[in-house]
Formats: sequence, C-alpha cells, structure tokens
Amino acid sequence: MANQVMTVLEGHIAPDQWAALTEGFARISAQQPSGLLASYLVQSTTDPTLWRTVGIWNSQREFDDFRASVQAPPPLVLFRSLGAEPTLALFEIKG
Repeated sequence: MANQVMTVLEGHIAPDQWAALTEGFARISAQQPSGLLASYLVQSTTDPTLWRTVGIWNSQREFDDFRASVQAPPPLVLFRSLGAEPTLALFEIKG
C-alpha cells in the first residue's frame, strides 16, 4: 500500500479577509475530491495573519491525479482570490 501524503498550503491573509477565507474553505470542503481523506484550515497562534490548509491524501498518486485534473487546486484559487500568493509543501506521512 502506498504511503499517505500531507499537503500544506500556507499564506498570509489580511484580517478583513478572514471571514471570506473560512466561508470559502467550508464551500471547498463540501466537495472533497477522491483520495482526499481529510482537510483542515488552521490559523497560526503566533502570527494570526498566517493561515494554512492541510490535506491528508490516501497516496501520492491520488494527489498527483487530482492535480492533473484541475487547472489550479481550489484552496490555491481561494488564497489568491484573497490577495495571497501561498506556498505549497508536500510531506510523506511516516507514522
């Protein structure tokens, strides 16, 4: 069985955009793609403008298949629509 992977999309969101971010993430989460086991929107406790989406994928292949099926992932589009240019990191889950 392939190892699960975790995606972390991170960007700074202005306080006046926080409601739009949480509402947008709720809409995105209602339509999770196949292979995405869980997704979370988290806010830094030390820098409240720093937000992350965290996705747990069943496998690297399922994540890659999803990325190939869309022009841009919905969380990326959401962050950009709110004035952020986020970074994406990918991690293999080991335990």
